Amino acid sequence: MSNHDPHAKAAGAYGTIAAGTDQRTLEGTILLKAAWQLEELARRLETNTKVSREEIGDVLGYNQKLWQLFVEDMMNDAHPLPQEIKNNIGSLALFVFKRTNEILIDTVPEKFKVLININRNIASGLMKKMPVQAPPRDATAKPLPETTITALDNLA
Repeated sequence: MSNHDPHAKAAGAYGTIAAGTDQRTLEGTILLKAAWQLEELARRLETNTKVSREEIGDVLGYNQKLWQLFVEDMMNDAHPLPQEIKNNIGSLALFVFKRTNEILIDTVPEKFKVLININRNIASGLMKKMPVQAPPRDATAKPLPETTITALDNLA
């Protein structure tokens, strides 16, 4: 039996990648790592490669602990994101936790796809360089709309 602690692995990845990286890129990179692990596990299950319950638990645990870190961050009142986005991240995390439990109960490769897609899509958004918005030229010009995470309804 291995001594892998998914929470320690997720937090450790945070620290290892953090040096010289902005927060958005760091979070995107870690989400992509988790997506890759989930995809690799699903691929092995699809090809009937022997996968231990411990491996499944480690990979799902890493992803779940990563999302738990996001939830804890969103619960911080000092976090600069608007409350609506914090709420959306919380809802998305609840969906991730629910799907993780479903996979643990009935481990089939198809159930991994939504977790992989969530991680990749959020990572993609985080890793995009945010354009610097120039001030409006005149009083009738409108600023660019804020982006929010609203993909939850399309994921299930």
